[in-house]
This record gives sequence, C-alpha cells and structure tokens, in this order.
Amino acid sequence: QGFPALVDEGSSVALKVLADSGSAAAAHRRGVRRLLILNTSPPWKRVLARLTNTQKVVLATSPHGSVPALLDDCLAAAVDAIVAEHVPGQVRTPESYAAALAAVRTHIATRVLTVVDGVIPVLEAATRVRHLLEATGSRLPATTADVRAQLGSLVRPGFVADTGEDRLRHLTRYLRAMEVRLERAARNPREAQLQATIDSVETAYADLLDTLPEPRRRSQAVLDLAWLIEELRVSLFAQGLGTAEKVSDKRVLAAIAAQRP
Repeated sequence: QGFPALVDEGSSVALKVLADSGSAAAAHRRGVRRLLILNTSPPWKRVLARLTNTQKVVLATSPHGSVPALLDDCLAAAVDAIVAEHVPGQVRTPESYAAALAAVRTHIATRVLTVVDGVIPVLEAATRVRHLLEATGSRLPATTADVRAQLGSLVRPGFVADTGEDRLRHLTRYLRAMEVRLERAARNPREAQLQATIDSVETAYADLLDTLPEPRRRSQAVLDLAWLIEELRVSLFAQGLGTAEKVSDKRVLAAIAAQRP
C-alpha cells in the first residue's frame, strides 16, 4: 500500500508514492507550500518598507546567514498559515489548489509581516539566552551544554516554517524558560535532578527516532513529541510561565512509547 504526495524539491515539486500515511501527509503539505510559493510573487518590497532599522538589526541575528534567507523562511510559514485557514483538509484537487493559490496571493504580504512580528521577539530572546550562556561559562557545564543544545535545536535555519506561525509565541516562552533556568541554576538545589529527568526523556525520544524510517520521523505525531518535551522543560525549570497542556515526564514517556513501531 502506498500514499501519494507532492514532494518539495526546491525549484520544483514531484509526485511520489510514500510508504507511510503520516509521512506522506507531512511531505504533501511541504510540497503544496513549495508549489504555491513558486506561483506567487514574494511581497519583499512591501515587507522591507514596513521594517524599521531596529527590526532589521534584530532579523540579522538569525541563524539563517542572511536576512533574505530568514524572510524566505517567514514566507513559507505564512503560506502554511494561509492555507490552513482558507482550505479545509489537504489540498488534493484542482479546486482546492485554486482556492489556496487565490488566498495566498490575496493575503501573503500581510501575513508575512505578521510572521516577522512574531519572529522578532524569538530572536531577541535567543540573543539574551546566548548572553546568559556566555556569562554562565564553565560554572555549570551540564546546564550550559543542555541549554546550548536546546537553543540550537529551536532557533536554526528553517525554524520559522518548522515551528509554524501559531507556535511562535510558544517558542518565545520556551526561550524565556531557558533564561529563567540559567538565572536560577546556580542556586537551584534540584538542577541536577531535573537535568537527569530531561536526559531520560531526551534519550527515549532519540531512541524512538532511531527506530523510525526517515519519512516517519517527519510525521506530525512524531514532531509533536518534541514540542511536548519543550513543555516539560518549562514545567520543570520555569513553572511560573505556565504550559500549554498538562505535562509530566511520565506523560511524555508514555506518548513516546505510543509512537513505537
């Protein structure tokens, strides 16, 4: 049994048959996104005219290597958000694609600006975390190594589209939780114990990924586990910030076990 999907190939898309329904759905969303972007004029003049010099400086701190690369990432996230709002279900017919393309062409400029507005506090928080990591130095090697790896996994090239517009505000909260952790770690008697809890969950998640074929790793159910772990980190290190859902290490481990083949 196979599952057809449009697959993003950069400057084009291809129709392929994948072995897993979850990975096919995820690949198809990215393929549709690429097809829509290829058929839409990016609104860069309007976006750049709207940005202040301060915002441009913040955008230049992204890990993408250039502001244009970051804006392309924001464009992808904006397209995803527009399609999700205006086209119910997956885009798999000429009619649904025409509706998606019309919606993207109508709303893309405004939506990219909205995404950029959501990215700026993320980049500002990431910069603060980097400064705290430098200040903490070698005093807490296990903590700084863990936070540095967490930061690298969340704020990286392509993070905007991978995170999605709706979750950018949560991403800011995750980064704020890193700040709280670094500020408190030296005087937190439970720091080592909490780190051990995170290590056990991260190990279980890594073991799960090792058992899954590459396409399945990108299925939404598996990707959602990574966000659940971020919520767990907030609950352990910065509980006052609140979590988006009830979470504990037992809940996360059970969710990981449920995805095993």
